[in-house]
Amino acid sequence: MRRTIFAAALVVPVALPALAWAAQEAETTRFVREARQLEAAPLQPGAQDMRRWLLDWTMETPDYQVIICPVLGLPETVDEETSIAPEILAQQMFGNLAYQITEGSDGDEVDRQVAGVESALKAYAVFLKADPSLKIPGVDHLAALQKAGTLRAHVAAVLEEKCSGDAPRETLRLDADYAAPPVRGPFLGDFLRGTSVVYPMQVGQWHAVDERRYDDVLGGASIRFARPGDTSGWIDLYFYPVGLQEPAEQQTMAEGERESLLDARKELMASERDMSALQRLVVPVASLGTGGPARVDANALDFSYSSKGKAYSSVMIFAVDRMYAIKLRYSVEAATASRQQARREAEAFFRTMLSGVQVSSFGTCGRVPAADQLRLRAGCVGVDPLLPVVGEGQRELRFEYPAPHGAAAR
Repeated sequence: MRRTIFAAALVVPVALPALAWAAQEAETTRFVREARQLEAAPLQPGAQDMRRWLLDWTMETPDYQVIICPVLGLPETVDEETSIAPEILAQQMFGNLAYQITEGSDGDEVDRQVAGVESALKAYAVFLKADPSLKIPGVDHLAALQKAGTLRAHVAAVLEEKCSGDAPRETLRLDADYAAPPVRGPFLGDFLRGTSVVYPMQVGQWHAVDERRYDDVLGGASIRFARPGDTSGWIDLYFYPVGLQEPAEQQTMAEGERESLLDARKELMASERDMSALQRLVVPVASLGTGGPARVDANALDFSYSSKGKAYSSVMIFAVDRMYAIKLRYSVEAATASRQQARREAEAFFRTMLSGVQVSSFGTCGRVPAADQLRLRAGCVGVDPLLPVVGEGQRELRFEYPAPHGAAAR
């Protein structure tokens, strides 16, 4: 089947009322994180679901407008079974909007357009590395201009010619399928149909006090831990599905988490340089085979920030295990713990927590060869679920992913 990509400058309009500020802040952070993850790994498990959420949010947000100017050199019609043009166009939109979120939406339109194109070029390079036959001549030309240092001038010229105030514009109503053509099987609802996370409700002096599930299933859930009678600090532990990830992909995700955190907190920090680089941390986890204890690589960072007149020490630790991202965020008043102290506390908590967490999933992930199951720590028990064992002092966090509308489970 062939379909039209675009014919003129496009304006993605907004029409829904604003969300509560706190929810909006969380969604913008997620938008930037996932947009950058798709730049680096556009073929990762769950990419289709990520694009669908990003596109829906782009359409619905009342705070930003994305002008899609035809600067990518995409063909007007494509074969949707073989072309990556829709994904490249979608990434241009996501990169544009992510730039507006992090840098503000009142600046130069050329800057926004260049940000979108550069985001698309990053994803394009990854697609080509996986399959060189996916080449698009117009996008290759942009990559050459970028290498020559003339990309901005080219984008500015196209913007002036085709997307200026005198140029004709059309308003296009996009749907999720536009940027996410069908794949062999959906990640959530097929490959991953459900997950049981059994976690300890107490780690040292820290007690689980709250559990939050996010409206979008890709957002997973978080658990808040606090020390009784102590309001100076708190730990939030997040679980959200990411699928099978090679070590390089896990590192890319960690870097995306750092960038998203920096974007969210930089206004509260003395300097962006105040956030440390990611540092490798080896964490013990539950064994999946007969080889005894197992370990995974995690990434940790620390920084300082101020909020409402108080200084805080903060830590983030990020790991991927058993098809889930597991992220710790610890913030504590600086008068109670320095950055170094907070870092030690967070690392001790994370090591103890992950060694006691049981994550078991089911779905067609059970058909992955046993060798890859062990190598990538899939934690998949089969096509059908098994009843988890929840002991004293533990709690089960259950995720269920129904098959997408119109899709039959296989």
